[in-house]
Amino acid sequence: MTHRTRGALFAATLLFFFTLSVCIGIFAHGRNFAAVDISKRYFFLVRDCESATAGAVAGESYYAGGAGYLMDEGTSVVLAGYYSKSDATVVGGTMSEKGVKVRVLEREISTFGVNGDAAEFAVRIESCADVLDTLSRMLFDAANGLERNTATQEEARAAVLGVAKSLAGLKTDGEAFSLLDPELSRMQRRAKELAAGILFANDLRYLQVRMLFTILNFDQYFA
Repeated sequence: MTHRTRGALFAATLLFFFTLSVCIGIFAHGRNFAAVDISKRYFFLVRDCESATAGAVAGESYYAGGAGYLMDEGTSVVLAGYYSKSDATVVGGTMSEKGVKVRVLEREISTFGVNGDAAEFAVRIESCADVLDTLSRMLFDAANGLERNTATQEEARAAVLGVAKSLAGLKTDGEAFSLLDPELSRMQRRAKELAAGILFANDLRYLQVRMLFTILNFDQYFA
């Protein structure tokens, strides 16, 4: 066998094993990969600020009835979260007329891929996002009810306790949910704490906004 023949045979063998490894990788990836079909879009009223004054702005926003939720590494404060751009724009316009400078921030999450253990729970992940969306709307309605005096403390408390119970039911204690479960626990504890005292709209708005951002970060919780 000539040197050239041996070289060609070696190259062919190398190509064969390379192709085989790629095929095995694709096959394995296909068995442990799934698409999580989540499509959510939310709108937030945001006040921008310097990081040095973020805490003060958050406190001011909270005591004025807003969520006071810090985001973007402390350079923006969320006052409220909405489910339609028109609602956010109308409220934002009213606040601007009163001298509160705000902007409407649109955030969304769409279909993303998961692999490993999370791939087996793709449908559950989708359901979890849907449930959190529903719970956030319950908090939104309860906050508006308290603010407009169309809901009693008992009615709002029933809604918050329902949220706490549902959050407890979402936890799995499984490896795939190891990043999300702690956040669900924190929100559950907060809901129970709120329900134990007098309820205020801004407290419910904070929890609602936190829930919305949890949904928007699902692709990170299951990365």
